Amino acid sequence: MHRHHEPPYAGSDPASTEFVAPEVESRIDDRPDVDTSADEGPDDPEVAALYALVAERLKQAHARVYSLHASDDAKTALTRQLLIVTETAKRDLPEAARRLSRFVQDLDEGRPPVH
Repeated sequence: MHRHHEPPYAGSDPASTEFVAPEVESRIDDRPDVDTSADEGPDDPEVAALYALVAERLKQAHARVYSLHASDDAKTALTRQLLIVTETAKRDLPEAARRLSRFVQDLDEGRPPVH
């Protein structure tokens, strides 16, 4: 009985470009990478400041979740909630800020916001 298993690239160079499509750049979501201009960012300084505040608070919330003395399942659930806030920020920044404030308030009060 043969027990030796060869890797899928056996017999050829694993770094070979044989199976890679030439000059195809793609992102995870299959949209091509494009450079964005300064004109595409938020025009309103207040909106830009809110984006920066939400981003910083999300970063802090992720760090707090990571450092919690809780099960991995609880941390995973909390992290998913923060990812939902992140996705919400792309469509509705004020709503994301409200959700994040409630999330952080629940953490501050010792009520992990697991739904």
